[in-house]
Amino acid sequence: MAKGKSDSLFKLIKSLKKSEKRYFKLFVTQIESGKGKKFIRLFDLIDRQSEFDEDKIIAKDSIIKADQLSNLKAHLYKRILQSLRQYNVTKVLDIET
Repeated sequence: MAKGKSDSLFKLIKSLKKSEKRYFKLFVTQIESGKGKKFIRLFDLIDRQSEFDEDKIIAKDSIIKADQLSNLKAHLYKRILQSLRQYNVTKVLDIET
């Protein structure tokens, strides 16, 4: 994932409401059995940062390897968007009924 994409991921995570973040974590644990822990860990590490820094992520976490980080970020971005779509579908269904 390029620098601009990392910035997009950081901005996306920072723009989420508390309820959306909670829903994402529930969504990932249901869909991703083993990888879910890495996604949630990466999500939490990025969410705690005030400015995006890959080096700090790699230094703080022994589970996430430097060579995996790019793929994890790309997959995390996709999973966040999927969870947001699912989150909003349930809200729309509640409104319609």
